[in-house]
Amino acid sequence: MKASLKKGYKKGTMLLVCILSLSFFYNSANAQKLFFVFAHAGYEQPSNSGLMSQYKFGLGGEAGAGLKILGKTYLTGTVGYSNFFDKKGGPGNLTYVPVRFGLRQNFLPLNILFVHADVGTAGVKNNVNSGSRFTGSFGGGAKLGPLEAEIDYEMIGKKNGDPDGSNNWAAFKLGWRFGL
Repeated sequence: MKASLKKGYKKGTMLLVCILSLSFFYNSANAQKLFFVFAHAGYEQPSNSGLMSQYKFGLGGEAGAGLKILGKTYLTGTVGYSNFFDKKGGPGNLTYVPVRFGLRQNFLPLNILFVHADVGTAGVKNNVNSGSRFTGSFGGGAKLGPLEAEIDYEMIGKKNGDPDGSNNWAAFKLGWRFGL
């Protein structure tokens, strides 16, 4: 009886040591977080006279990745798609497909808060105009585990034939972020 109890104790101790070792290595690797990927769904509300005069709102999504470059600073790349819905009698729905690169800075322990800024180019198309435009965005957000929420201010450059005023909007995004 004592021999089997001693044998069980040894096995239990070895199992505990293995679990603690794996936990330590997982936490060390988890703390490094050199790379992350994300995906967000978004609601866009035109915020100035240009887009507000012709579009009700937009819906879309984006996906991207970040690579740690220094401390809590990441180089990011994002690809997205949005559709702005035309008001009656306007130029038709507007599709917006951005490709942007930028920086993201995390704050607080566990990187709960962040700010970012991106620039790039976007394909823009409605029934009147189409083409490539400069695009940019900046904003901030928070993450809780893999869930991430952010508010951005986004804009696209103007070309002849665009409505008067600014082409920008506030974007409310919700999605997931996974660090590797």
